[in-house]
Amino acid sequence: MTDAIPVVSFERFLKGTRADQQEVAKQVYDAFSTVGFIYLKDTGISQARVDEIFELAETFFSLPLDQKLSYKLSSASTNQGYTADGAEGINDHKECYEHRRFANPLCPSSTALPGFKDTLDGFYSECLTLSLGVLKCLAMALGLGDDFFAPITAHADPQLRLIHYPPLHRDVIDAQGHARIMPHTDFGLCTLLFQDGTGGLEIDPAHDGEFVPAPPVAGTVLVNIADMLQRYTNGRVKSTRHRVVKPAAQDGFVGDILPARYSIPFFVHPDPETIIDPITLTEGEVKLYEPINAGEWRIWNTTKDYKLKDDSANGGRVFQEMGGVVEVAT
Repeated sequence: MTDAIPVVSFERFLKGTRADQQEVAKQVYDAFSTVGFIYLKDTGISQARVDEIFELAETFFSLPLDQKLSYKLSSASTNQGYTADGAEGINDHKECYEHRRFANPLCPSSTALPGFKDTLDGFYSECLTLSLGVLKCLAMALGLGDDFFAPITAHADPQLRLIHYPPLHRDVIDAQGHARIMPHTDFGLCTLLFQDGTGGLEIDPAHDGEFVPAPPVAGTVLVNIADMLQRYTNGRVKSTRHRVVKPAAQDGFVGDILPARYSIPFFVHPDPETIIDPITLTEGEVKLYEPINAGEWRIWNTTKDYKLKDDSANGGRVFQEMGGVVEVAT
């Protein structure tokens, strides 16, 4: 296991004294402000539950392609449904299904896939509870008050994603400019990630091209900071670049065919009307970023990633990162 990412038990935060909670909050903040990632164990989400969702993902992705395409994601504002291999970057090699909190019009029916929606809804609720706990940790560590994030997450609509990386020849991934997922940062508040045992995830803590493994650790959830939370905390926590490449030898990979890989990220976003205006905690502190509207930021990134038409009420707004400042053009 890599030494770059700490492993922390969340049980003392869930069940411990106030002093226990504060200690866990400090450990979480220390990880988020340095490497941007943390493995959490004892989160209240059982491994049996996670295994059940992986089995569900295998069932969904084993459907015929034409059936999966009947659930095709087509709306940037809804951002729900199926995307085929190559739909999110021609040099990425994966297929996905997105599930949301309030509306899932492209979810397979109980006739097509019995239990699919109900099972995902239940797991979604568990992930939402855990993610709000992680945000509470961060608020405590920063001295913002336990409930600082509550007003902007009351109607939050995160995105639960099932990902399947099909088996493929190692020469495809070894080709320049290809990966199972190309290097990127997440663009929401934070992400929970459940990995199978295959391996291949790497992180770039310094954004200098020196990637280090973030291997599967049984019984843990891998949590990372995303762009909006880096902005909101005025750079105090770190949205770290990461990618998925071929598994390493230590993951048990041998031969020329990469095995199938499954992962389950839960992308946390605030209420869409939220204005992400960097907080300042010291006198004279300069804000590193301009304010952004969370809903517009999410739709713009989705439009860009999936090459979709912006079908939101404020369609046409463009965000361009320039020197740490967001310029907004209409």
